Amino acid sequence: MQKIQMNSGAIKLTRVLVVDDDITARLMARQALGKENFAVIEAEDGFAALALFEAVQPDIVLLDVEMPGMNGFEVCRQLRRFPCGKLVPILMATGQDDLDSVRQAYEAGATDFVTKPFNWKILAHRLRYMVRASDITEQLEELQKSESRLGNAQRIARLGNWEWDLKSNEIYWSEQLYHMLWLRRGVAKPSFRGFISRLPHGERKDFMGWIQGLRHGAKEEQRGGWNHSLNQADGSRLNVQHQAEVFYDENGAAKVVSGTVVDVTELTQAQDQILQLAHFDSLTGLANRNAFRKRVELAMERAKQYGHLGAVLFLDLDNFKRINDTLGHSIGDQLLQEVARRLTDIVRGSDSICGTNFNHAIDDNLISRLGGDEFTVLLPEIGKIKDAEHAARRVLNSIGDIINLSGHDIVVTPSIGIAIFPHHGENVDSLLKNADAAMYYVKRAGKNDYELFVNSMNVVAKRRLELESFLRHAIDNKELSVNYQPQIDIPTGRIIGAEALLRWNSAELGMVSPVEFIPIAEETGLISPIGEWVLREACRQVKEWRDDGLPEIQIAVNISVQQFAKQSLDKLVSKVLLETGLPVHCLELEITENMLMDDVEGAVETLHKLKDLGINLAIDDFGTGYSSLSYLKRFPIDKLKIDRSFITYVTTEPSDAAVTQAIISMAHNLGLTVIAEGVEEASQLEFLRQHHCEEMQGYYFSRPLIASDMEALLRSHKGSPKI
Repeated sequence: MQKIQMNSGAIKLTRVLVVDDDITARLMARQALGKENFAVIEAEDGFAALALFEAVQPDIVLLDVEMPGMNGFEVCRQLRRFPCGKLVPILMATGQDDLDSVRQAYEAGATDFVTKPFNWKILAHRLRYMVRASDITEQLEELQKSESRLGNAQRIARLGNWEWDLKSNEIYWSEQLYHMLWLRRGVAKPSFRGFISRLPHGERKDFMGWIQGLRHGAKEEQRGGWNHSLNQADGSRLNVQHQAEVFYDENGAAKVVSGTVVDVTELTQAQDQILQLAHFDSLTGLANRNAFRKRVELAMERAKQYGHLGAVLFLDLDNFKRINDTLGHSIGDQLLQEVARRLTDIVRGSDSICGTNFNHAIDDNLISRLGGDEFTVLLPEIGKIKDAEHAARRVLNSIGDIINLSGHDIVVTPSIGIAIFPHHGENVDSLLKNADAAMYYVKRAGKNDYELFVNSMNVVAKRRLELESFLRHAIDNKELSVNYQPQIDIPTGRIIGAEALLRWNSAELGMVSPVEFIPIAEETGLISPIGEWVLREACRQVKEWRDDGLPEIQIAVNISVQQFAKQSLDKLVSKVLLETGLPVHCLELEITENMLMDDVEGAVETLHKLKDLGINLAIDDFGTGYSSLSYLKRFPIDKLKIDRSFITYVTTEPSDAAVTQAIISMAHNLGLTVIAEGVEEASQLEFLRQHHCEEMQGYYFSRPLIASDMEALLRSHKGSPKI
């Protein structure tokens, strides 16, 4: 099967053939690239791709490597054998990032290679400029029919050519090459000496070696390319791509070397812009998480080599969500930009940030926005730990000053965690984790302060030991309870189900957040008995409501990793249903998508056992993991639950809206029901309604309720509230 999405309007769309056996990848490509003025042509395997390529002749091909039947490397080789396939750019993609895959891709004839997952916005830029680069070559091939047309083509394409007769030693330069060298025909005679004089001094030796290699190398190696620069008379430089080939006479002797020089300065600049998008936050201009991690890794290696200290400051803005909700996202964005500016001013200040002058170490990756209202600052070299504390105080004082945004005087404060390397982390992950932990200690202690990880470490460890100790007795002490969050059928507004949510009211600690105690339960193995208790209690309660004549609902229970990994999960579920008397169709089990991908074959077997019992199955938090649709089709599931992270900004962030639409469309294509969690606003509900999402849950309708309140809700609304 294949799908062609074209546009007959006035705008000429670039045709891209997307070849991928994963329907999710194709849906994402259709959504993302369609918005960037690409006409997306879809093929689900290599054989369909070959047929479509010959019929449609696309401008560019986005080709997945890992496909059943004919893999991407073979498809690429086959495409290059078509008369129309020699010049079309082919961008190969794979989830594996290894040199062997890269080598195979280029040997197969790929123009370039990219690894999954994609940043679709950056990929669109990349595809567009690959097509532009390809167009230069195609334009040259077409316009070589006459000397005048060739001259125009070279001027338009900013491409010059030269030819060297090895027997007569005569050299020819095209008019465009003269122009690129800032020389005039008739005044300057073509020569390699004249050409080399335009190269930067540092590139001349390598260029001469390349030319000599072309002339004297083995016959099969007499074609090659070289990227270098050309100095201009106005002081600027051109970035050029130089290609050359040796031609032979009937006796096999080299007679002519012919070359082309393409001005790729704009392409290089475009690549720099793409690099900017890939490594820097678009809102603040600060480094993003990936760029900052690399810079921290470099600083840690340098600190280890030279024996000095360094530090990372982890900042989170206090009560930022309240400002966002009260004044709007536009003011929130302006606030983030102002915080970024103040952080930059601190680091780039003319005085020292931490005791010694800091300017010599400045680069663009010392400050980053990790996401949301989280920022990090790298101090690559400090004399003593107090220098990092001094830096944190400066950040507190600067950010804490009044900020005027669009007539609003805003005061925002940061909570700052400090981690020192090498003391607080052997690698980047542990260092950032510890800085983050120190920051959360500040949050719990009252915010608007800083804390070293060394000072908070014991408190956190003590808290964890207390939680583990008390949690071990929570079931026996009857401290656990189940809350129920209603699930609504969007078309009718009826309550059709509820999600069972675990709560813990400790006699010693009071109410403990699930975010705090569930990870401990998972780490200690306590999640298995706790999970069984939740399953049994939820089934018992719903059976009781059913017996009391309340509207029948389906109860959704989350399954932990440990529960799912056990071979006897189906036996446990069957036993609980038998003991409680709850009909099997009233139970739904929720499994996270990453849980399924840990062991695909085992997951398929377990799910089929549960399905044989008649259990309804749902994938929770869909969209946050990295599952392949080729696997998803193997799972006997009934429902996908869209993660709240997409719903939160579904009406304000186009990317979240596009992903949500794609998930709904993909699920419906597979015959699955879709439920969205985290619905808190009418606009979010309306978006889901317009895109035919069947079910929802969230604070817009109801918070999680204790059993008695849920019962009262079912009685008062009789299962049919208005939303």
